[in-house]
Amino acid sequence: MNITTTPLAMQIWRDPNSSGETPEEKAVALRLSITERVAAVTRLKERYAIALDYLKGVPLPYDCKIPELTDECLEIERCAWRSFIDDLHLREVLSVKAREKLDNQLNQDRRGYGREPPLPPFTEENVWGFFEQTCNGIGDMFKEAVVEVFKWLTPGQKWSGLKTNSDFRVGMKVICCRAAEHTYSGYMRTNYNLHAEVEALGNVLSLLAGKGTRKHPNDLANAWNTAWAKREIYEDEYMTAKPFENGNVHITFKQKDLIDQLNQAGAEAALGSPDRQESRGFSH
Repeated sequence: MNITTTPLAMQIWRDPNSSGETPEEKAVALRLSITERVAAVTRLKERYAIALDYLKGVPLPYDCKIPELTDECLEIERCAWRSFIDDLHLREVLSVKAREKLDNQLNQDRRGYGREPPLPPFTEENVWGFFEQTCNGIGDMFKEAVVEVFKWLTPGQKWSGLKTNSDFRVGMKVICCRAAEHTYSGYMRTNYNLHAEVEALGNVLSLLAGKGTRKHPNDLANAWNTAWAKREIYEDEYMTAKPFENGNVHITFKQKDLIDQLNQAGAEAALGSPDRQESRGFSH
């Protein structure tokens, strides 16, 4: 599958203090931004160390627990990583699985209890290396997200019990089972457990159309919620989405060329899978 994209991180990242538009100006602004972020992290660590020195010997309430310097420095670095990754809009192009892994690295306890190893220390070298690695791998990340959306939209009749869906291709109409749920106010909203999948669908279609990603709070899941809260069918340039009382969402796609690209990516992923089976001339 030929998906040509400029490095998404460099394409989306903007320096709030610069109006430079050339690649050279963007690169310089990015380097300065990283330098300033690292310097700010260093200052925060130093200030916290000074504050701890001031508090030595000061009587505190019995229920007042001040974080140790090491733990607080780790939290300062995690906040810096979160801010940098948010500015790159990296989550929007990741698959749901990759996004979950990244969030675990950013948010889980870093004192040996997390399932994922944390991101490296927030130094200029590590941050710049992370950015370059992101740019180099953005194409593969996007392909992984496309294939993941394809699999989510093709549960097939065997698994969903619905004739509308197919195991092998995304049609112009798809029924997403349990993608909606009731609210206490009586209207429908996106199922909380499938919010990431719906958001990924919106980002993949927008990226395939060459229009970048949908950014929070205007991601697809929230857009569905806004329309459904008004008792309206959601509609945009890519699809319509209508929820039903049983929790299913009927999606009708509008742009066949985008769905063809989605199907091509899914077919290529299936053909490249090492555990696919061959029978009667067909690949499964």
